[in-house]
Amino acid sequence: MPVVYVFEGVGVLHKSFFANPEVVAELSSALGGTLSGNANVYVRYDSKDFVGSIRLRLLPDSLQLPVAVQGDTVDLAALAPITRALAGMRSDVAGRFDVRLDSFSVGIESYRGSTVCVFSVAGQPPPDGSIVSPCVEINGQQVCGTPGPTGVSLPADAAQAIRSCLDR
Repeated sequence: MPVVYVFEGVGVLHKSFFANPEVVAELSSALGGTLSGNANVYVRYDSKDFVGSIRLRLLPDSLQLPVAVQGDTVDLAALAPITRALAGMRSDVAGRFDVRLDSFSVGIESYRGSTVCVFSVAGQPPPDGSIVSPCVEINGQQVCGTPGPTGVSLPADAAQAIRSCLDR
């Protein structure tokens, strides 16, 4: 799977860390079967606030993972193969080049019309991506659901917004 990086606020040296052929090959392999088309990975760093993030931008009709939605319950855990791949890449780059990169947050962002969803990871820092947070940022507002055996139960409007963000 082709990996396309978009950098914002990242210097030339750090861009080269992410573009390392072994790093790219491992990320491409780890994302195999999760998406169709390119893996668009946005790496951002805000030097004023010292905050970095790595997010895969989910394009319409590109998600190949089945994410079950039953009423107001969404199986956010189904996104873990993507978040694990991103967290693994982050840790790989941090281990090879600059340990500070392990502080970058990892997640998935999706834009559908006027709706923007950001899915983050949870767990001990640095999270390995295996736990998708039950809190989703929808249009800049964090909405938290209640985890259950079949997914995360959310308010009806949040579940609808997430459903549209995860369209296949």
